[in-house]
Amino acid sequence: MSVRTISNVYRFRHPFNLTGRTRNLPAGTYCVETYEELAEGDSFVTYQPVLSLLHINGTPASDAARLSILVSLEELDLALMMDEIAEEELALLDADISEQELNLLGEIHRASRVSSARSPFAMVIR
Repeated sequence: MSVRTISNVYRFRHPFNLTGRTRNLPAGTYCVETYEELAEGDSFVTYQPVLSLLHINGTPASDAARLSILVSLEELDLALMMDEIAEEELALLDADISEQELNLLGEIHRASRVSSARSPFAMVIR
């Protein structure tokens, strides 16, 4: 029985979640290794996916330098598609904001920094 490994790189611009995870995974670049097993037919040879692992790099200070979790490639592709949709929606929102609205948002932000903590509006602006 022959097994081969295929490595793919997934880049997420936004945090994402996978089934069975209690927390979102941070935006970033992830390596996914898929192990495929040789399946021979009468007139063809093909490889069938057996296992896919998403590698999550730990911080240098942590004990676990690398953590791998079992993933479904279909779910990972869906998460990547949702990430791309979110990026497109943000771009549309940025394009729809007029210069006047940007100035107003800037004034609100500046006002929130100089407003006193006792102001009833301080919590609303933040």
